[in-house]
Amino acid sequence: MSWVSSLCALYDANAYRAGEVEMWRRGSKTSPLMLLPLSHTTVQARIEIMLSQYGSFLDARSLEKDEPSETIAPATENSMSRTSTMVAPHPLFDGLKYCAGDFLDHVKIELATQKKIDDARKHISDCFPQYIDFLGKWCTSDFAHPKVCAVYRYLSQKMVIRDLAKVGIFSLDEKEFISSKQKINGEELAKATVRFRVMMNNEIAPSDILCDSYNSFDSAIWLDKNVHQSFIDFYASLPSTKDLCYMSGKIIRTSFLHPKKIRYDGDGAKLMSANDDSNFSYRGRFNTKDKKTGYNEALSIGYDTSQKAHNALKWIIRRQGFRSGVCVVTWEDALNDLPNFYDRAADIINRLSDDTDELGLAEDTLFYDSEVILPETNYVSAAEFNAALDGYTSKLSETSRMVVLALDSATPGRLAMTYYKELNSSRYLENIRIWHDSCCWRHEYFKDKKYYMYEGMASIREIAQAIYGTEQGKNENNKHIELRKNSDGKCPMLISAFDRLRACIIEGAAIPRDIVRVAVIKASNPSAYTVKFNYNKVLHITCSLVKRLYWEKKQRNEAGGVIIEMELDRNNIDRSYLYGRLLAVAEKVERITYEQGEARTTNAERYMQAFSRTPFRTWTLIWNNIQPYMRQLKPGNREYYKNLFGEITALFQYDDRISNTALNGKYLLGYDCQRTVLQAYKPKAKPDLKENKADDIGMEENNK
Repeated sequence: MSWVSSLCALYDANAYRAGEVEMWRRGSKTSPLMLLPLSHTTVQARIEIMLSQYGSFLDARSLEKDEPSETIAPATENSMSRTSTMVAPHPLFDGLKYCAGDFLDHVKIELATQKKIDDARKHISDCFPQYIDFLGKWCTSDFAHPKVCAVYRYLSQKMVIRDLAKVGIFSLDEKEFISSKQKINGEELAKATVRFRVMMNNEIAPSDILCDSYNSFDSAIWLDKNVHQSFIDFYASLPSTKDLCYMSGKIIRTSFLHPKKIRYDGDGAKLMSANDDSNFSYRGRFNTKDKKTGYNEALSIGYDTSQKAHNALKWIIRRQGFRSGVCVVTWEDALNDLPNFYDRAADIINRLSDDTDELGLAEDTLFYDSEVILPETNYVSAAEFNAALDGYTSKLSETSRMVVLALDSATPGRLAMTYYKELNSSRYLENIRIWHDSCCWRHEYFKDKKYYMYEGMASIREIAQAIYGTEQGKNENNKHIELRKNSDGKCPMLISAFDRLRACIIEGAAIPRDIVRVAVIKASNPSAYTVKFNYNKVLHITCSLVKRLYWEKKQRNEAGGVIIEMELDRNNIDRSYLYGRLLAVAEKVERITYEQGEARTTNAERYMQAFSRTPFRTWTLIWNNIQPYMRQLKPGNREYYKNLFGEITALFQYDDRISNTALNGKYLLGYDCQRTVLQAYKPKAKPDLKENKADDIGMEENNK
């Protein structure tokens, strides 16, 4: 199927939802969600006018800032794609310059120059006549609706501005004028959208209201499904050009203007558009250059097809899409709840219930104390992750399909589909499982200032932050890793990470080598991070990426390919892995001699970058620098660390140990695994300031 066919199928399967307002919960937020009917759009209303069934004015009010203002509005092909200078009214709910026939009689246009004032008055003078003319055609057609006719009768009186002033929406001066600069809930007066309620004098029984699935007894016109259908039928009855729809293969009414507001309500970018009506980039290819019909020789799209595809895309993005610079949305054809490929393993499991917040460590504790013992509670294991994926799989049918779609815009007016993939849902889940298994490492995060750990892989956003982000924040003790944004408010590196890692997760493609290389460089510089938690996050994500790299080599039977476990491998004789272990022990020896709360950088951390490039030479320097700290330990502890150094050193091949060849990313895995083991080791006694020269001599002999 093509992406248009997939979206049309999604719309048809959920057509019963069209026009209904659902309160949809995503995370901790609940917001209204609507699948738009055909020939409708959404507007943000600022004013609500109440009318009688005969079109008499009853009351009006301005909507509060925190009040739901999103309103389903009938729209034409032109009005859905209009610009600020174009006169193309929505047929029912629109701005005051369209609805108020007395706008220029009571609104003083105030602009910088007289020419701008004259142009604005000319533009506004064309708005109401076109609006009321189209509304009149609807009300005199075979598809007229009583509520719409009541609105038409009222607006034909041209009393809107005076009525609004009468009820105190705004005030007129002594000359009965108001400045065009006045705003209503932050919206310019001319653009402030009006919606209507019509109080029908029907005798309604409670049972009628409960059974009214079409909201026909609701005074809110924008919720009445009968009004929606009235306009759909009326608009479909208007004369139109029919042609072959390239998407459906049928001869139907075609569309050359397509909707906006795809990713969010203020989105002006179009997915389908063309403005080649001058200079003609394709001169000579077509028989006609007519602006309205010439495009059909290149591409012809049916109006209903376009409406269904765009409305379904808007709905699914608001329902379960990810928008942060890049717009990504995934859905299963039956709308079963399936995990997002870009989420962390803990989010996929979704096991973080409210009661887990009672446990865990406070954020300020873990941010600054690298020696704190991590809790075993609030820990999600890889086995639990796999069990969760099995639970998702059990809900699927054999024919279940998954769609993954990504959108991005280089300019404010053009939207591109940067990725589209259809695959079996079971295969989609299996690919997610492989990604998290092959990258499985310990990761951590905070939720509501509580600490949680899980096994698996971090989210794409967290990966991008670790690789390309920097610590930001004015408070030295409360910095977070953030990605820099450009002048458009986008994060180019986040978009790049999505584009490059998406195929690794969904299609099993090889992880980009440069991403792993940059991650290793970042993790080899702990001095760049003020907050220990931030560095640990970068280190663990790097460990996941390095593990994935050598896992891929193993799958392809390449040299060096190996499956690396999260637990410390005491028999691993890889040179880089062993040097990483030595570095972790050196760091631990120095750090346990610090006073409580002391956050001074250790020699191991200070020389880590140089150590990764020239390990043997730098290790000699680190070794000499930690001797004073070894002498501060009690004999029992000193003996433990001396033996540990000896145990690790004995695993080296002599040529490997004395080589100054740069280490590969495995050294970070050995470093982190050894750190985890040492973190659980409790010193047997407090530090002793007495020196023991005999023990020092023994350690030096052991490490020669």
